Amino acid sequence: MIKKATIFVMSALLLISFSSLLEAKAGSPGMLKHMKQGIRMAEKNLFPAQILLKLKEKINLTEGQVRTIEKMRDAHQESTIRRTADIKVLELKIGSYMEKEKINRGKLEKMLREVAAMKTDLTIANINYLLDLRDLLTPEQIKEIESIKSEMKQRRMEGRSHKKEAIRERLRKH
Repeated sequence: MIKKATIFVMSALLLISFSSLLEAKAGSPGMLKHMKQGIRMAEKNLFPAQILLKLKEKINLTEGQVRTIEKMRDAHQESTIRRTADIKVLELKIGSYMEKEKINRGKLEKMLREVAAMKTDLTIANINYLLDLRDLLTPEQIKEIESIKSEMKQRRMEGRSHKKEAIRERLRKH
């Protein structure tokens, strides 16, 4: 039984490590939740490094800004991967602990609070990273990003209205 549990934990850790490496190579910041959070933050005048680097010519980033953004992105991704792995390991420990016949509520609560604190720290680190990126930009660059964002939002809205109209047309034909 212990061997099976050990093999399961080891294979889960390997899977987490491998998927984290794939995510890092793909340029993602770590967890899907944090990517979604980055998108929500962009709507609030915070922009992930991927967006800034993608728009570097349009917003006139200097070579120094590009290098700094790339370094910050890499450091943030490394930190996010490590923190995410630590959270997953602790969640595995909690899962194993919950399988015990006798559960110490105080110990379980302590473990759950530790996971919650780690997730909060991860969110705070992500927001600080986005704020640090924004601080690198000039007011003109921020204004240009806002303009681009507004254009993209307009195109999305137009695309949605075209899709809705196409659906209505299909429904009328049937």
